[in-house]
Amino acid sequence: MKVIQLIGLFTLLPYLAIAQEVQITNIQMKGQDMIINYNLIDERIDRSYSMHLYTSLDNFIQPVEKVSGDVGVDISVGANKTIVWNVKDELETFNDGIKVEIKGQVYVPFIELDGVEEGMILKRGKITDIRWTGGRGDNILNVDLYQGDKLVRGLGELPNTGDAMLKIPNNIPPGKNYRYKISDERNRDEVVFSPTFEVKRKFPLLIKAGSGITLGVFGYYLVKSLIPVNEPDISSPPFPEQ
Repeated sequence: MKVIQLIGLFTLLPYLAIAQEVQITNIQMKGQDMIINYNLIDERIDRSYSMHLYTSLDNFIQPVEKVSGDVGVDISVGANKTIVWNVKDELETFNDGIKVEIKGQVYVPFIELDGVEEGMILKRGKITDIRWTGGRGDNILNVDLYQGDKLVRGLGELPNTGDAMLKIPNNIPPGKNYRYKISDERNRDEVVFSPTFEVKRKFPLLIKAGSGITLGVFGYYLVKSLIPVNEPDISSPPFPEQ
C-alpha cells in the first residue's frame, strides 16, 4: 500500500443559514488505519449531524464502511473529533494518491422511539415492549443490538407497525452501554439509536450457585447412605470375657 497524497475536503449542507463548518485538522496513517481529526462547528451546540467519510477512489459517491469513531448518525457539535478508517479491511490495495472528504448534514431521526430510557435495566430472556412514531407505512426496519459502537447481534426485521416486542437473547453477556439500532432497510442514512441500557441475567448468579451447592450436598449424603460400611454390630453387648 502506498499513500502519495492526502487532501482533506469538507462538505456541510446548509441549514437555516446558521454558521456551520467542518475543519479537518490532521490526517495521518497509523499502521493500516487512516486517522482523520476534525472540528464540527455550529452556533447551535444542541444540534447533531450525520457525518460520513468519502474518498476519491469512486469520485466521492459512496461513503466508506470500515470506519469508527465520530462518524455515522447523531454526532454532536464540538472539536477534536476523530474518524478511524481501516483501509486494509476496506480496500485490497491502492497505489495512487487518495483524497478524502467529510460530508455532513443535520441529523433528523426518521422515527421517534419510545419504551427505552437511559440507564434502564433489561433482563435476558424477558420481553420489552418498544413503540415508535414516524417512517413510511411500507418500511421494513432492521433491529440490531450494539454495545457502544460494536455490533453484538442482529435481532431481525420489523414491519413499521409502531410497536414491537424485543427480547435480549440469553447468551448475551451482562453489561452496560447496550443500545438498539433501528434502521430503514431501504435507506442506510435513516438510522436511530435508542438510549443506552444495562443487560442483566434473568436470575442472579448467586441464586444459581446456591442451588448447585444445595443439590451437591444432598447428592453427597444420598450417595454416602448407599455405600456399605464395615462397622461393628452394636445391637447387643458382647459377652464378658471368661
